[in-house]
Amino acid sequence: MDDFVQKCELLTKQPGIRFAGILDMMGNLIEGRFRSGLVPLKDENQRKKMFMEAILRVRTRQDFDENLGPVSYAAARRKKVVLMTFLLDNKVLFISAEPDIDIDDTARKVLQILHLE
Repeated sequence: MDDFVQKCELLTKQPGIRFAGILDMMGNLIEGRFRSGLVPLKDENQRKKMFMEAILRVRTRQDFDENLGPVSYAAARRKKVVLMTFLLDNKVLFISAEPDIDIDDTARKVLQILHLE
């Protein structure tokens, strides 16, 4: 568990990353933190709903792993934020970032920090 705390802390210190959290496969937040001084865009109930939706998308994508290979990461650019997910065995890293980030560059940095690249 301490490893999750350290990873989330390190990730939120990266430029552009607003939030880093580890979710279980039911969408429950195991560990997570916002960048210091940041005001969240959603309240806790809205975040829980967003986490469950993210897990549903991850699980749906896994249906195609056999034919297409596993997903390294998935990202959605919204007007106010970029949302990214990374599968970590039986957990999911959920990242929220500033809307103007370079998605591929940020994903590469996250994968390096997680030692997945």
